[in-house]
Amino acid sequence: MNELDYRRAMEHFAPAPGLRERTARAVEEGGTPRTRLRPVRTVLLAAALCAALVGTAGAAALAARQAHIQYLDREQFQKEYSEYLEKNGASPDNYSNSTYTGRDFTGCGEEWQENWWDGPGELVEEIPGTAQDGWTAKRVFKSSASATSYGLRQGQQYVETRYKAGRASDYSDLFNNWDLSRLEGRYTANPYGSFARTIVYEDELRFIAVGGEYLGEDEARFNVTWSWNGSFSHGDEYRALGNKEFAELYTTADGMEAAIEMDTSITGKSVFWVSLDGGHSSFGMHGTQVDLDEIHAILDSLNLAEVLEYDPAA
Repeated sequence: MNELDYRRAMEHFAPAPGLRERTARAVEEGGTPRTRLRPVRTVLLAAALCAALVGTAGAAALAARQAHIQYLDREQFQKEYSEYLEKNGASPDNYSNSTYTGRDFTGCGEEWQENWWDGPGELVEEIPGTAQDGWTAKRVFKSSASATSYGLRQGQQYVETRYKAGRASDYSDLFNNWDLSRLEGRYTANPYGSFARTIVYEDELRFIAVGGEYLGEDEARFNVTWSWNGSFSHGDEYRALGNKEFAELYTTADGMEAAIEMDTSITGKSVFWVSLDGGHSSFGMHGTQVDLDEIHAILDSLNLAEVLEYDPAA
């Protein structure tokens, strides 16, 4: 995400209630997150950056494991990032320090879903579904638009299938390893924000993703997403402290370590991001107006250890 400098905008709006106080407490306590940061063991970039810069998207299959995040002060991050790039024949000038601009989280609406439903490439089949199918409709496309993202060569054609459903739990035939019962008991599913898709090349599953958006009281709105990419394995990564107002590593009830970051939008709403990667799988949450304790409770309820361990190709 390449965004303009957020700090300039911070002078013109008030933070969400309680967010500044939580951040101030963290600073007074020395900035120690809820879960102690692990010592730096090796110099590794964020997985997506590493794949883009040094071509590691075709990593060999590995057993699912937690990919840990280390938060570093900005000077240390930039120094070690530069060293890594130089070692791999890339220029440190490629470094882009992306920061949050204060944009609100607006979620998905009918227009977003219509654009997504148009899909990539050539539409070859459209099939209506039922509740028993686990989806209400699906479309099958032939495409080569993103071949290199799935371990293929540029121009190689794959089959992408996109599915509609009312909520993320409806996709149980595609993926049912997360436990959405608490979440869906407390929040209303946004049918325009539910999605699932698969990528298959010559009868081999290369990619699967499932997600849903949920609405709650006091303008709470957020999504949960899971994806599996058989051609890519997540590694540990560095992140620079200071890109968001608040950051912590939270250990869930089932022992997974989730990176949680929070900030305040230009309209004064709280915005949050959660990421958790391991093996070929990636889990994320992104939304607005959900407090930290509730984020913890949602993460504790989702069965994230099973989410990360799941391998649809096994």
